[in-house]
Amino acid sequence: FCNKYCGVAWAMLVARICQLYPNAVSAVIVEKFFNIYTKWNWPQPVLLKPIEDGPLQVRVWNPRLYAHDRQHRMPVITPAYPSMCATHNITNSTQKVIITELERGSEIMALINSGKKSWGDLFERHDFFHRYKFYLCVVAATVSTDEEHLKWSGFVESRLRQLVLKLEVTEGVEMAHPYVKDFSDSFLLENAKPEEIINAYGTLTGEKLLENLKKPQKEEDKDKKQIHLTKLFIGLDINLSKTTGQAQGIKKLDIQYPCSEFYSLCKSWTTFDEAVHTIQIKNVKLYELPSDAYIEGETRPKKSTKKRKKDPTTDQLKRVKSENAPVTNPQ
Repeated sequence: FCNKYCGVAWAMLVARICQLYPNAVSAVIVEKFFNIYTKWNWPQPVLLKPIEDGPLQVRVWNPRLYAHDRQHRMPVITPAYPSMCATHNITNSTQKVIITELERGSEIMALINSGKKSWGDLFERHDFFHRYKFYLCVVAATVSTDEEHLKWSGFVESRLRQLVLKLEVTEGVEMAHPYVKDFSDSFLLENAKPEEIINAYGTLTGEKLLENLKKPQKEEDKDKKQIHLTKLFIGLDINLSKTTGQAQGIKKLDIQYPCSEFYSLCKSWTTFDEAVHTIQIKNVKLYELPSDAYIEGETRPKKSTKKRKKDPTTDQLKRVKSENAPVTNPQ
């Protein structure tokens, strides 16, 4: 439930437990970590030391003074001057995920102490790619060097939080849960056009085309034309029973606006070049997730073959043009 940018925050959370229990062994620290933060009175901040003022003309975290600081949902404050919030990017959805995982960790620790579970149960692999019926796959692609793609994909990833925030306030979306890691690939542009590769990337059916493409070798193919791709996933928890103003049986989730806004935001990058950079957003069902979302030995979800009455939620995502349509020209 954490991401690669929050390592410092988690370290500070652990450090606070160590301050409270300085003589405890590691097993006790882990148990207290889950128990205490499950009951923590958020948004009360986690502090390793009192916040200090200093001589520099820099902003110090202060919710009484700054309205933006009052919006932080789970503040963890850095101890060095100037103190800042290390968890400013937590949204309503990610807060729900974190609290749920803390509660689950507390329950598992109780079972470990009673001998009903082992420590291995605490470190089981996540179920993100089993949890939701629908996912958004954000694809950032670059027809250029690997270095240029790192810049472009990094920019897109840094703006993903804005898409999550817009999805959270979309009617019918209970939660927009971003996955903590990205997936990246590179292909030589020999047997397919860039748009064909981009359209195929990120879905199970698209892998048939990608399997026939050659991946570049660093030395021998460095001068050949390549396409670099990165995909990011957001799990959607959808509840259309709360939507209003729609007739029964024809409910749909309209995510056109947040996706179009996110596309425009990414296109505003100062060095964006339509001939080089591409951003695409796809609606992907659980059973259409690509194979690299699962590790070796993991059983991926299978679509039920039993006939049943049509579920109105199966078509609840209002597609831009098709199931895997890009938001490259939302107008």
